[in-house]
Amino acid sequence: MRGIIIRDVSPEDAQAIRRLQAVEGYADLGMFHEAAEELRGVDPAWLRLEQIARLQLRVFAGLNQCV
Repeated sequence: MRGIIIRDVSPEDAQAIRRLQAVEGYADLGMFHEAAEELRGVDPAWLRLEQIARLQLRVFAGLNQCV
């Protein structure tokens, strides 16, 4: 997520970016259940991006450690 430059952002894209930043923040804090909940609200089109897929895998790995 860090280092993305965006020129024109739709309200939907802005919401998705905020949600993904929340996912990243929760993951940084070890709050993987909250991160997973935020991921559920992300448009599936975003999940095809490599950076987002890595973030998603990080959350899933964290959830597996919590179990």
